[in-house]
Amino acid sequence: MRVHVIICIAMVVIGCGKKTDTAQPQLKSITQAVYASGRLYPKHFYRVSSKIPGVVAEIYVKAGDSVRRGMPLIKITSTIADIGLSAAQNALSLAEDNAKETGAYLSAAAAELESARAKYSYDSISSQRLKRLLDENATSRSSYDVSATQLDVSRQQLRKAQQTYESLVQRAQVERRNARLQVAAQRTAREDYIIYAAEDGLIYDVIPNAGELINPQMVIIEIGDASEYEVELNIDETDIAFLMPGQRIVYTIDSYKQDRFEGVVSHVNPRVSAADKTAKITATITSSSPRRFLPGMSLEANIVVAEKARALVIPREYLKTGSTVDVERESSVQSLKVRTGIEDLRFVEVLEGLSTQDILVK
Repeated sequence: MRVHVIICIAMVVIGCGKKTDTAQPQLKSITQAVYASGRLYPKHFYRVSSKIPGVVAEIYVKAGDSVRRGMPLIKITSTIADIGLSAAQNALSLAEDNAKETGAYLSAAAAELESARAKYSYDSISSQRLKRLLDENATSRSSYDVSATQLDVSRQQLRKAQQTYESLVQRAQVERRNARLQVAAQRTAREDYIIYAAEDGLIYDVIPNAGELINPQMVIIEIGDASEYEVELNIDETDIAFLMPGQRIVYTIDSYKQDRFEGVVSHVNPRVSAADKTAKITATITSSSPRRFLPGMSLEANIVVAEKARALVIPREYLKTGSTVDVERESSVQSLKVRTGIEDLRFVEVLEGLSTQDILVK
């Protein structure tokens, strides 16, 4: 884990002057911090992009303008939108024709239905006539049976033709409704190409010029809160377990090296990027003196994860693998196991195993 000292602590350097190979544990203040780097952004900062490719027809704002939610920002023309609307209108025209009883789509089915109805009517009359003749012994049973069978076939064909016609009518009506909805959706989509501000804020950048071609998801405009800034930090995945909202942060900004900036962790993103093995956190930032922040300014941060005002510490170089130290006792050197706590770049806290009277040996 990477650790950094972020506040000035009155440390007594062990072994000043002539270099020695011994040291004694001492009671000192110690602070453990996690290093991070990131950038400044206005609060509620967001980047405007287009859903579709097109040409910038008109830009209504410029960098430095204040905007209100719902104000138009940019107009984009797209042949794709026009083609989509034209295709939807053509589909609607066809669906309207198909839904008409006199249209080609339903008229053929209606003709088949009328033909089946006429055939059924003819076979019904024929069967009834043969039934009367049979009752008068003027025809044979076989002739009547043939007519009765034909009547049954005609009845089935009429029912099928009726069902087919009703199904086509229902389908034509559904297709007409869907086509109308598609036209409405295409018209709405075309209106989306006038992009509006989603929040109040300040225009920080307008990237394309009028007449330029833009692609989907390409950043067009950057907007944010002009009165308040926040910080996005990248944290190494090995350090993410130490972080939580509310922890204090001290920043260093390259543009203002002499100033002190502080803040607190406001949100820890629970996801680690597979590309660079880092997680993102969002934090506040305050300044002891008024400074002009600009979006994208880089900074470095030390996030305080633990601190003690009075801790028993030893120099880091005296701690050996396995949390052991060599101690001079009774004219001999003994290896002792210790329990450690927080640490910074120079010192390690010892929770158990040593006292200020012990002499450490390298």
